[in-house]
Formats: sequence, C-alpha cells, structure tokens
Amino acid sequence: MHHKTILLNCLLFIQCPLLLLTQTSAQAQNRVEGQNYANADRPKIGLVLSGGGAKGIAHVGVIKAMEEAGIRPDYIVGTSMGAVIGGLYAIGYNADELESIVLNVDWDLVVSNRVNFNTIAFEEKEYYNRYLFELPIVDRKIAVPVGLIEGQTLSETLHYYTWPSIQYADFDDFPIPFRCVATDLRSGKGIILKSGYLPDALRSSIAIPTAFTPFDLDSTMVVDGGVVNNFPVDVARDMGADIVIGVNVGEEDFVDPEKLNSFSNVLMQIAMSTSYSKLVDHIADCDVYIKPDLKDFNTASFSSYRDILELGHQAGNNNRALFEHLADSLGMRESSPGIGFRVKPIRISDISIRGNRLFSDELIRSKLDISPMDTVTRAELQAGIDRAFGVNGFRKLDYNLSPTALGNYKLLIKAKEKQETILSGAFHYDNLFSAGILLNLTVRDLFGKPSRTLAIADISQNPKFRLDHYKYLGDEKKFALHLRYNYLFQQIPVYLDGIKQDLYINREAFLSANILTTHSLKQSFWLGGFYERTKFRSSFNISVPSEVRGAYYTYMGGRFLHTRNSLNDRNYPTAGAESIFEGIFMAYSKYRVKLKNGVDTLTFDAGNGDIYKVPKDEFAETLDEVTPNGFMTLYFNYLKYFPFNERFQLMPTVAFGLTLSDQKGGHTFSEFSLGGYQRVEMNDTQAWGLNYRELIADNFMKLGFNVQFVPSGNLFFRAGTNLIGHNFHTPISDIDEFDIDGFFTDRLIWGYGIDVTLDSFLGPITGGLSSNTKDGVIRPYLSIGFSFNYSDR
Repeated sequence: MHHKTILLNCLLFIQCPLLLLTQTSAQAQNRVEGQNYANADRPKIGLVLSGGGAKGIAHVGVIKAMEEAGIRPDYIVGTSMGAVIGGLYAIGYNADELESIVLNVDWDLVVSNRVNFNTIAFEEKEYYNRYLFELPIVDRKIAVPVGLIEGQTLSETLHYYTWPSIQYADFDDFPIPFRCVATDLRSGKGIILKSGYLPDALRSSIAIPTAFTPFDLDSTMVVDGGVVNNFPVDVARDMGADIVIGVNVGEEDFVDPEKLNSFSNVLMQIAMSTSYSKLVDHIADCDVYIKPDLKDFNTASFSSYRDILELGHQAGNNNRALFEHLADSLGMRESSPGIGFRVKPIRISDISIRGNRLFSDELIRSKLDISPMDTVTRAELQAGIDRAFGVNGFRKLDYNLSPTALGNYKLLIKAKEKQETILSGAFHYDNLFSAGILLNLTVRDLFGKPSRTLAIADISQNPKFRLDHYKYLGDEKKFALHLRYNYLFQQIPVYLDGIKQDLYINREAFLSANILTTHSLKQSFWLGGFYERTKFRSSFNISVPSEVRGAYYTYMGGRFLHTRNSLNDRNYPTAGAESIFEGIFMAYSKYRVKLKNGVDTLTFDAGNGDIYKVPKDEFAETLDEVTPNGFMTLYFNYLKYFPFNERFQLMPTVAFGLTLSDQKGGHTFSEFSLGGYQRVEMNDTQAWGLNYRELIADNFMKLGFNVQFVPSGNLFFRAGTNLIGHNFHTPISDIDEFDIDGFFTDRLIWGYGIDVTLDSFLGPITGGLSSNTKDGVIRPYLSIGFSFNYSDR
C-alpha cells in the first residue's frame, strides 16, 4: 500500500477532525482581565501545546501573536507535534524561525519510510523506491511487514534543528524550561521527559502508534504521549506555572461512536481513552484557552502545511487583544531575538556503533567518513549519516551525541538493519512492452561480506532477467566489485517516418564485470569489461530478408564510465542534475546469419530498386567485410533541473554519441539508439518526436529544452523540444570529407511533445504525445507503474 494512504488511515489516532471554532474560555479570560500584576512579583506563564499531527503546525501562528504582544513563557510543555514545536521554541528559535523551519521541511518525506533520493548510495540508486511492496524473508518464509514508519527523515530533521540543544544536559537549562510527554509501552503510563538528548525526547513524544514505530528510549520502548496526556496542562502547573496559555489543536472529548466510520477510528478512540478522560478538566484549568479552527484538516494533512500555518496565525490574531492585555497587566515586554541557523562545529572524541550485524563497523565508518578527534559541522555529520544509510540496508540509522568533561562529544551510531533477504515487487504497463509483474529478491552477504546480490525478473510478454552482485572492497570500502548478467527479450517495432513497418524480436544477453567507486553519493567512476550477444529476427520479414532465420552479433570490450546524479527524486525530480559519460573500446566483434533450411541464396533489396543476391557459401566472407576491427565509442548525456520556483522548472539537456575508427567501407558498428520516453538501458537517449529506438545512428548530437509545471504535489506537466542531428560513420582520416550539408538537411530532426505524470500508489502514470517536423506523425505514449527499465519516466 502506498505510504501516503497508510498515513491517512493511521495518523488519526491523535485526534479525529471534529473541531470547534477558535474560542477563549470566558472564565479563563475573566481570570486574566481581572488581574493587574504590574506592581507585584510577576506570576509565571506556562505555554501548553497539544498533539494533533499536522494540525500542530498551527501552534507557530499562536506563538507569533504572543511574541508580538511581548509575552515570553516561563515554561513550555508539549505532546507529540506540540512537543516538537515547543521544544524548538524552548531552545531559542523565535516564531519567524519556526515558520521558516515549517516551510523548509519536506513533509512528504518526514511522514514516510523514504529519504531523499540524492542521499541514496550511488550503487543503490538504480533500485531505490521503485517497488510497490517489500516483504522480508525470515526462515525462508515471507513475513508480514510491520507497516510502520521508522522515521529516518523525521529523526534527521529533529537532529538538524535541535543541534543548539546538545550543550544542555537538563531541559531546565534551556532558555525556556521544557517538558514533553511520552507513553511507556510496557506499563501504559505516561513519562514526563525533562532531561537527556532532546532529539530522542521529541521523537519519543511523536512516536504515533500504528503509524510510527515505537522509540527505544534507554531501558524502555515508548510511543506518542498523546495516548495518555495529549493536552498536559497539569505538567505545566507542576512546573510552577501560575498562568497557563493552552493551545489545543485536537479533540475536546470522545467522538460520538456513530461518527467512528472505520475500524482504525474505533481503535484510535480506544487508544485515546485515557487522554480524553482528562481533557475537560485540563481545558477548564487553562487561563487562556485557544482552539484554532482546523475542522477541514486532520492529523495527516501535512501537504496542507501552509493552510494550517495560516489558520494558526488567524487564531493568534483573534487572541491578540487578550495577549496584549495580559502583557500589560504583567508589565511584560519580552523580546524574542531567536538563535538563527548558524551553529558551531563540535569535536568527536569517540565513535561507537550499536545494533549492526550485516553491515560491518568498517563499512559504516567508511561511509560516515568521520574519525575520532575530527571537528565536524552539523551538515558534515548529517552527510555522513546519509552516506551510511544510503546503502539501503537499514530500516533506520540514528545517532546520539553526549558531551564529555573536556568539551568534546561522544558519537553513538544506532543501527536497525533490514532483514538480510527481501522480496520486492511491482506492476507495470506501457504501450510498447505491454504489461508485466516485476519481482526482486535481494540478499545481503550471500557471497562474501559486505555484499549485496539480487535477482530481478520481469514476467511479461517481453520477459527480462538480471543477476546483480556488489562486493565492497578494501579496508575503507570505497570501492566495489560489480558483476552483472542481463537478459532482455524485446519486441521492438521498426518505423518508417513514424509508421510501424516491422517488428524485431530481440534476445540480448549481457555480462559485465566492473570496479567502481562508492565513496560519493553524487558520482561514481566505473572501469571494467563486458561480453554481449544478441540474436534478432524480423517478425514480418520486411527489415530482414525472408530467407534469414536469425541474425547474431557478439561484442567484447572494455568500458569506462563516469556517472553523476544529484536529482532529488528518481521518478519526479524538480531539482538537481544527471550526467553520463561512457567510453567503450570494442576489442572484438562478430556477426553471423543463419538461413532457413533449404535456402542457399540471400536476397538483399538496397531500397533504390537494386536487388543483390549472395550465395550461401559466400555469405561468411560478406559478413567479414562489414565486421569492424577494434573501434571506440563515446557517449555523453546531461540533464539539469533549474527550479524557477517550487511549481515551475526549466530543464536543458544535451547528448552526443561518436564512433571513432579509421576503417573505411560499409562496416556495421555498435550504434546508438534514440527516441521514446523511457530508458530501458542506461545509455538509451530519450527524445521527443521519436518512438523508442526509432533512430539508430553511428554519430549523433541532441540539444533539448524542457519545462515542467507542478500544480500539486503529485501532478507533473512537461513540454519540450529537441533538435537531433545524426550521420553515418566517417573514418577519422576522412573527417575533412564529412557531409556537412547532408547533416543539416536530410539528417536533422526537430521533435517536440508534451506529457503528464501522476504520482500514484501504483507508481508513475504517464501519458504523452510527441511528433517532429520531418514526418508530422503523432506518437502517443502511456505507461503505468514501476518497470525493469533504467528509468520509468
């Protein structure tokens, strides 16, 4: 099931969306307005922020109005999302900085089991986030996944913004003393967190049952504090608050059972029973009670964070007069300068790792790239965690910083590994290769440690199969051995001016061995060799003479590859770039043709009316004449996204392919393929105005420009154009005889097109139309889901 759908069903445990209009208790308002504390010892103010999932973002707007009135609380208490907002406020962020944090967090990632694509290790990018399900294999049996969110991105976000708190051992030492509430999973009782590592405390308080996994807090497991005390006014009173300002973004009582329209809602009502039983008394104990008008939102409405933030501002503005009166009566004119987002680096005195079994300490330390006594910034530590988590073998990779007497910090890495064997799967359809089911079996440390081996199969009319093995090498694990066997059965149409003329039945087998670099998240260098053998035949006997039973070609050679990828998403990028540079030396080429039984002569139609007949006993010699000796090919492809704003991006692209050889005559080289929306193989070149592999060329160059419009978080519109020039092979020694006029007339194609993609629970659903100025034929395209291809969009 898609993570967003799971979240919509599960996050409702904190509150159900039965909200009242913004209000202030008349009794509590009278308490405030009837007092004047200007000439007395000022009473202490406690700010209480309730849980409520996404609705907790509204707390920021209320804090903003309090600041502008000059009120700065003496104590802050929060539960769940209220704990997160309250904790950040307590360590010194002001309301403007809190709002900046809300606007810059990627909420889709925070409430998912995913991380940003550009934090995935390069050797794992090809397979990350392209399956509908992942099922662990335990004792050779498929196990049921827990279906809960580990919250890697949530933890990383909390670590990043709570960095200023690592200097404090006790929450009373914060600029504003702070408490938050969690629930002990073993006893079912509430825990009031008042010391320790702040990111752990906040993650504990927001560990929403049935949505997020329980959090391991030292000697016990904890879940969201909203289960026992979603609006902890009593905790603020116990801290010494004389005046309590309470902001409740959740329910005010039990929901009418007749309105519990799902089993999950029933379970959440039961889970919240202890908290609901306290709510009425806690609301009555507030001196200022604020209920933002959030009736149109629920706990899972993180995609509406801007709207919720605005409603929080409205709630604050509605109570501005009350805040100003309270400030005047207390003689308060407190400022909130904030702490900014620049933080000091720290020195790491010791590094320890806990919870790892499949992944060695050496591999984790290598990816972390931090040594004892190194001075690191917040960004450097986070990048190290990203590199280690990016090997895609952890459910979560967390950390803890504890200060030493000398002013340094001990770093504890807390690993939760995935099962060593995982079965993944997806469904796909497109109008070229039809429908299919994709299955991926990934096994860790099957052949050596640390390593990853996978078998992937596409069960369809065009079946495909792959064995893929990585083995990390060296003491620092910055290199890997990569072995791959790839088998493709493809029925590829042959076109003439956009009209299907024939159908090639291709069977391609590819075997390669490479050494690659693994120390960077953004780029990798590859060096290795390969063997490729392809058999093809014509389905309609048009492109290939009817006497041919099958044609074969075999290649062997060496390969250098540099690939760089900083895209922020595999399927729906809006920022970043991707580049590929590949150099191939083809050391061996062999072509062979098998004729049908009883055929002793092969007939060729040259296309200009000339007919050639080649006797069977002379055919081997003819093939030798078109088979090249050693030659080189160079391939380059580059695409970059320039975000104009969050909804509009510009995307220039350039690609070229060159065949380098001094051989003359009609030799047949390993040609480049262009066209289509998809890339079955990494060095396929997408092009508007052409179907997949519609153009095959010895040499080509493509210049393109695309625009993308994102009206909502899951809908992507693209339009683009590209200019392609292509030519036959010209020997290096005859380059001065290159047919420049023919290049710019007969072999120039200007293509254009549009497409739209929906980010669905099945994967990307893309429909598009394209054409070119040469033939004017409209080429439609439709694809659904995740495929075997190198890219799905």
